[in-house]
This record gives sequence, C-alpha cells and structure tokens, in this order.
Amino acid sequence: MIVAAPVQARAPQDPARTRRPPPLPTRLPSEHPDLARWAENVGAPLSLDWARPLPRGEVQGIDVLSWNLFIGAARLDQLLGRLRAGAWGGAGTDPRRPLVILAQEAYRSDGSVPVRPLTRFFDAGVEPEGRTGIAETAAAHALSVRYAPSMRLGMAPRDKGNAILSTAALGPMQTVVLPFVRQRRVAVGAELVGLPGLVLVSGHLDTRGAQRALGFWRGAISPFGEGRAAQARAMAAHFIEAAGRAGSVIIGADLNAPLGARDPAYRELIRAGFTQAKRTGPFGHTFHVPVRFPLDFVLYHSPMQCIRSVEVVRLDEDPEDRSHHVFGSDHHPLLARVSLGLGNPR
Repeated sequence: MIVAAPVQARAPQDPARTRRPPPLPTRLPSEHPDLARWAENVGAPLSLDWARPLPRGEVQGIDVLSWNLFIGAARLDQLLGRLRAGAWGGAGTDPRRPLVILAQEAYRSDGSVPVRPLTRFFDAGVEPEGRTGIAETAAAHALSVRYAPSMRLGMAPRDKGNAILSTAALGPMQTVVLPFVRQRRVAVGAELVGLPGLVLVSGHLDTRGAQRALGFWRGAISPFGEGRAAQARAMAAHFIEAAGRAGSVIIGADLNAPLGARDPAYRELIRAGFTQAKRTGPFGHTFHVPVRFPLDFVLYHSPMQCIRSVEVVRLDEDPEDRSHHVFGSDHHPLLARVSLGLGNPR
C-alpha cells in the first residue's frame, strides 16, 4: 500500500482559540500503532473486472456518481435503473461516456474478513438484511470495482470502506491510509483503462476529533475540524502526486464537513488546488436527516486543463425532498458531468 505524508500547510488563524496543540511527531501518520490494530480486523482489498475497456476513439466525457451507500443499505440498483432509463439526463449506457461511481460506506462480507475480531478496534455491527455487498452489485451490473476496506463492522465477518465502480475497465487500485483521528480511513483511487492521467478518488473523512499523535498531549486544545483538515491534506497530496505533473484528479467524498464550504477540510482541498464542481439545481444539504448538513462534495484538480468543466446535480428520490431516506441512504447521491479538454486521449 502506498502512503503519502500530508502536505505541511498552515491552519487558518482562529482568534477564538489561543492555545494550539504542540507539533506532531515527524513519523508518518500511518505508523500510529492503533491503525495497524484496526487493519487486522478487515478483509483484503477487492479488485474485480466485469466491465470492458473503453472503446477506441474519442471519449466524450465522464459521468461521476458520488454517494455514501449507508453501509450497503442504499438502493444503488434502483438508482442505476432510473439513470439508464433516462432520468437526470441518463448515464451509464453510452460506452463513449462511462459512468464511474465513487462510493463511500460500501459494504462487504466474504471469506477474506476474519471470522472473529483479532483486536478490539472495530465499528459497531449492522444487520445484513437489506444490505447489498459491493461485489454483488458489481457482478449484477457488469461493473469493474476497486474496494479498500477501512474498518470492521462488529463481531461478524463484515467490513466497510470506499469503492470505485465503473462501466469501463479500471486500472490498478491506489490507496492511502489517512491520518488517524477516530477510526481507520482509507481513500481509494484508480484510472480508467485507456484514459491515463485522470485519477478518480473516493474518500470519507472522520466526523470529528484531532489528528492522533504517537503520544498523549495533555491539555492541548484542537482547533475545530483539525483532524478532518489533516486527512484532507493527506488525501489531496497523495493523489495529486499519483496523477503526476500533467495529470488530473476528481474526488467524490463525504467530507463530514458540517460547515460546508467554510469547513476546514473543504478549505484544505481548495488550498491544494482543487475546484468545487459547479452546482446546478437545489443544493441546500446532502446529509438527509432531521438536522441536515452539506457533507458531500465533488471537486477536481486539473493543472493542464484536461478537465474543461464539471457540473454536479443533487439527486432527489422525491421531487419535493420529503422522503425519509434517499434511495435508502441517509445521503443524497451527487451526479457530476465531466467535460474533458483537448489534452485527453482519443
């Protein structure tokens, strides 16, 4: 697994806080011993290729669906059916315009997950009824999938993590373990075969907390969102480096950013050179619970302007947004239309 050290960036000044945590150790965040204990309880990364490579000739663009799958409870089958029937402009039927799904909280249960936890580091369990595994979804729809588990789910052999699914063949999986805050988090990236230099990334940041050092800092005050900001810096730095100097990166992520564009995690991605996709239609929130927040984002980094534009729409199951869930999830799916520039392969 490739792990990049986070870019050193100065946090914005916050006059409401006068004490700062001491500098963190110089060792990589992935070396925190608790991360290894979380990792002992999960299964192996998953790479399956059911989709065909891109056809020869010009790729007209990419449709990107970014969605928190609510630990496999989201009805991705139903949403894909509506897209292929033409809803929201359609997606996933034209081989010259592949559909890439950047999924968070993907669910997996297979023989690679230890039968019982080996350590005490795991998340709460979930009942399997009504939850669809990411491998089963990929097989049912002839999609390629790259899945990186982040954490175990309870005592049973199940885990969750981030995944990329695509109607076109995917290249090798790229992963980065994010700085340790509360739970183990692994961002996953991949290129489309036949479209090099464009890395698509699915990420999911911690809800709260500070970056965990290799020691205990008594009395230190952590600025709001410091842990998410450190994770965002690491994710951005790793995949920008993976794409190369002329490459581009598209991130679809649940940033767990309650302040939206004012949140420290979002600001770190903007500082790293990312641009938020242009929003169209209603966009007051993406987290669909009684207290609603704009937690989910699609952003892109394209220094050579290989990406011409990205427009994103929030998908609503109910036109008036009154449903209890959105296609079974507590998050709205985001559908982004990516227009490619002249620097892309033909």
